Amino acid sequence: MIVGLPLLIAFLLRAAWPDLSFDVLSYHVLQGERTLRGPLFRGGDFFHSVPFNPAPDTINGMTRWLLGYRLGTAINLAVLLWTAQITDKLLRPFIKNVWLRSALVVMAVLTENVLFEISSYMVDLLMLPLLLQATFLTIHAEESEKPKLNFAHISLFLGASAALKLTTLAVALPLLTICLFKIVVGNKFALGKILSTILPMSVAFAAPLLPFSIYIFRITGNPVFPVANTFFQSPYWPTLGGWDRRWGPHTFQETLLWPVLIWFKPERHSELAVYGGRLSVGFLIAVAGLVLLWRNQQLRLLCLLLISSALLWSQTAMGYSRYGMFQDLLAGITVVAVAGFLINRTVTWQRLSGSLLLFVFSLQFILACGYALKTEWSGRPTLLSSPSPYFKQLRFMFRDRDLRQFLTEADRAKFGKVRGWLESTQKSAAFEVLINPRAPIVALHQPEFFATQTGWKEFINKVQAIPVNGLYSLCMASDLGQARKAIEERKLEVGEITPVDLPFFSSRDRIGIMLIEVRIPQNTDALERFENGWMESGYPDRDYRQEITALDPPGNMRVNERRDVFFKLKNAGSAIWSALGTKDGRHQLHLGDRWIKDGAITEDARGVLSADLFPGGEVSIKITITAPANPGNYTLKIDMVHEGITWFDERGAKPLLIAVVVTP
Repeated sequence: MIVGLPLLIAFLLRAAWPDLSFDVLSYHVLQGERTLRGPLFRGGDFFHSVPFNPAPDTINGMTRWLLGYRLGTAINLAVLLWTAQITDKLLRPFIKNVWLRSALVVMAVLTENVLFEISSYMVDLLMLPLLLQATFLTIHAEESEKPKLNFAHISLFLGASAALKLTTLAVALPLLTICLFKIVVGNKFALGKILSTILPMSVAFAAPLLPFSIYIFRITGNPVFPVANTFFQSPYWPTLGGWDRRWGPHTFQETLLWPVLIWFKPERHSELAVYGGRLSVGFLIAVAGLVLLWRNQQLRLLCLLLISSALLWSQTAMGYSRYGMFQDLLAGITVVAVAGFLINRTVTWQRLSGSLLLFVFSLQFILACGYALKTEWSGRPTLLSSPSPYFKQLRFMFRDRDLRQFLTEADRAKFGKVRGWLESTQKSAAFEVLINPRAPIVALHQPEFFATQTGWKEFINKVQAIPVNGLYSLCMASDLGQARKAIEERKLEVGEITPVDLPFFSSRDRIGIMLIEVRIPQNTDALERFENGWMESGYPDRDYRQEITALDPPGNMRVNERRDVFFKLKNAGSAIWSALGTKDGRHQLHLGDRWIKDGAITEDARGVLSADLFPGGEVSIKITITAPANPGNYTLKIDMVHEGITWFDERGAKPLLIAVVVTP
């Protein structure tokens, strides 16, 4: 009762209102609905979401199908009860009194980040019990009667957690390192015994990850798409990985201190911009505990895991709040464990220190609850702040399995014309898949999928495969301008726009959306622009490859001197280099030169291809070079340029560099 009742109350505080979080509407509901009906991508789909492993969304989709949209998040309550059970087991050696320990378990589990998600479709809670059980088994590995099986269990839990969310590797890697150390020492460095333990561990870790990795590799060419695309170079995502600079540390020093700095910089911790400091307190206690309480093995491992996983989270997961929920949980467990250890000592100052830690921990818990009552990811009110609307919404529970049942006949007729969805903005995918789950979804607003000609061509093919007069897009009323712009950027035309008040699993609260008819151009020139839109994109990075040789390189030139220089050029990629570009004379490929001195770069001239250059082909090309107006020592950089898109050296190609002395 001490543990379960507070968790249930926290869950029910907002559960009567449908979750409308940004990520939920943008892709969580979509991925759950799609994978319950088949593969993530159907034949007519074009990257309706960035395809991270949809396993947690599938789990949420199952409970949503069973219990309805509101109560479908009850899976979160279940995993938190499991998490609390494991937390209790971890704290038993340090807190003997079962009533006190139960209260501390609740305080450890209910951080503000957990409370922000407890009744939402965000997926971050689902891996908590898996990681915590792996932690428990690691700490007590020496007590296992079947050590090989125990280590295999640990690896299976960690592999499953990584399948649910890849950023949990920040926890998995330290745990696996600790396990490896225990295996090596426990087997007295006997190579055969070590390998016989590590091999089943490797299989257990990889097993949950392989199915989706193989699936997405067949679609994109990258088994962890879009992560690590610098290595795999999928044509459907830029090679240069993005890093959201809004969040996390910006320097190496900040990375080392980020677990503490987040207390003072909550605006860089998440969009909610509030943080109660659980990890900050726990991190400092772990550092002190590692030094002062080293002899206690369980405390030592808890402190080591918290410190190492917090630093890895800072470095690899942007130090972002939702990706560090396990570290928050582990920080609470570590603080309670250290406090309990000190309270059980006989020295007065140690007992007082332990009591003080529990007092600080209690204050932090109260602060976390205060934050959770004020806000959460979906921005919903609570039962305490809006009791009357809460009970009016409550009557829709168990009746909210099918969104189409809430639509009027007129609205059903409007959506019945849809044969394919064009996703023009964020926050529309959930409506599209719930209103018409059979229609393919083609994304056109996410620029990464149009960064290469391969991606844009695939988009054109998917759009043309949808029946004529069946193309539609949905957007929030406030996003109409953004949707129109996205549609027009892909060379399509906006037709009739119909406003709809959508009853999102409630006849009372409605969402203003716009149903946009989208047309493939009929005018000859406009249709040609649509069909050739792919020419405005680049090649995959691996095709921006060249071999350039100067036939008569200049060593000395006078200021402003003009000189014809000939180069031998080879296409070392696998794409055809277009000499003409688009019909209106854009996006050709040229050979260009730039002058470089003291970091300053000055573009000069172009050498023109006389015809398309096929892969492996060679050609001689002339550039009329003009020396700079100021004398000095310069570097003349010769490089191919895809006009309006990129220089080849920006995509990893090697330019030709010539040292030139410019004299008066």
